[in-house]
Amino acid sequence: MQLRPLVVLAAALACGPPPAPKDTSPVPADSRHPPASKDTSPVPPDTAPKASPARELPIRTGAEVPSGPLVVTHAGVGSPLSDADGAERAAAAGGDVLASGGSALDAAIAAAVVLEDDPRYNAGTGANIRLDGRTIQLDASLMTDDGRFAAVAAIERIKNPIRAARLVLDSPHVLLVGEGATRFAHKLGLPDEVPRSPQAEAKYAARMKRLREVIETPGTQEPDWRIYWNYPGEMPPDMVAWRYGGDTVGAVARTADHRFAATLSTGGTSVTLYGRVGDVPIYGAGLFAGPAGAVACTGHGEEIIRQALARTVYQALAAGTPAREAVAQAAAAFDPPWDVGLIAVDRNGWGVAATQPMAHGHVP
Repeated sequence: MQLRPLVVLAAALACGPPPAPKDTSPVPADSRHPPASKDTSPVPPDTAPKASPARELPIRTGAEVPSGPLVVTHAGVGSPLSDADGAERAAAAGGDVLASGGSALDAAIAAAVVLEDDPRYNAGTGANIRLDGRTIQLDASLMTDDGRFAAVAAIERIKNPIRAARLVLDSPHVLLVGEGATRFAHKLGLPDEVPRSPQAEAKYAARMKRLREVIETPGTQEPDWRIYWNYPGEMPPDMVAWRYGGDTVGAVARTADHRFAATLSTGGTSVTLYGRVGDVPIYGAGLFAGPAGAVACTGHGEEIIRQALARTVYQALAAGTPAREAVAQAAAAFDPPWDVGLIAVDRNGWGVAATQPMAHGHVP
């Protein structure tokens, strides 16, 4: 279910002065202007509206690399290019795994762990704190080119959710959620720890300040989120008295003998209801891998789910479209109210495309 009210909030916030402390989290898809209300009246065939022109892409890159190992990473659409050093380190970590004979999956996981451990990114240690000021819920997924898929959703008290997804891969299931996922991960040896960081706390404080200001603005269309409170525990006192969302990190990898894998990890958004799940753990939405390559997405989760975006891009790879062109075409055609970023590798090279700046890295 799409949380359309977030669009109004994000648009209002985009017009105001930047708050302190500076929020360097990835600019979410729903920070764009809200879509105009649709006219549902009949449209004669000869006056049907023309398709919107393709969007300009500030990030569009890639290269032909027909042989050898490859790793490509992203830190979330809207992540500052000045933070690309972390994405580059993540790609290098994945490259080291491949150089030592590791699998594409091992490489993609190693890259994701580096991204999860970087508090600048909305995953693992840097994951967004939710409305109640305490809850941190994480999603992660992985897929290999032989069709194996595993994911966790709304998992808590796990620093590296991609490791939990890897444990699910060896279980009888493909997706575990909530407290069941948390207990499963702890049972199989992952530490019980809350991945909270000073950076995430600063982002939370800034978001709550902006949210309160928007709600208190006369004539605002932003809903009073206190009405819909569904978190365990009492509402924080400052909310009783009285956004920016986050995004996803990802990696795709190719071995020298053309085996592929993809990983994703996210802390979700702050301004959302308890238990919201985006595209990351949904099969075919956030990521996809097969014999033709691997794809990982970032952006507005609800729209990515509706488009089955990663699988759609993979089908283009399988039909012979080069990775660089496949991701660019998908990003340019993405529903204009929302932002998106994609990375991909195929048998002949790699590609990165995004509708906003997006920190990314690649090896070689």
